[in-house]
Amino acid sequence: MLILYSGITGILSASSVKEKEFKQICYSLLGSNVLEFIENGTLKNFYECIIKLKGKNIHILLNRHYPFIAFTSARELNVLYFPFIDEPDLSKLFEQYYKVLSVYQLNEPLTYTQKGKNIIVINENELNQGELKELVFWKPRTIGEVVFNYWD
Repeated sequence: MLILYSGITGILSASSVKEKEFKQICYSLLGSNVLEFIENGTLKNFYECIIKLKGKNIHILLNRHYPFIAFTSARELNVLYFPFIDEPDLSKLFEQYYKVLSVYQLNEPLTYTQKGKNIIVINENELNQGELKELVFWKPRTIGEVVFNYWD
């Protein structure tokens, strides 16, 4: 399945997934389990909702440019990587609205090479030239680090 669409990183792309709609869906599906929405910073390419489920905090991440969603365990907010988790119950709730990405998909190693100015990504992708340059600069290791990032 193609995940690395052109614009997924937020480089040379306008937001196409609406934050207000994401909040409404979270509240309608999870109600009082919603603890907080982390406000959208200019450096991150995703929306984030923290919920309490079965006694633990879970972060729900939604890419701002494509309707891809993922779940992470509690983390430090200033840490730039995510401990992705599979949550089958949450997946069932959200799959009618978004494409839920699995831990397997998100932790797939990102493989690319650079020869001069040419950057070649081995993983299936449609990344634009600006995004390819950002890969070299930020050095993400996985698909998940590309889809959910803090690149400026």
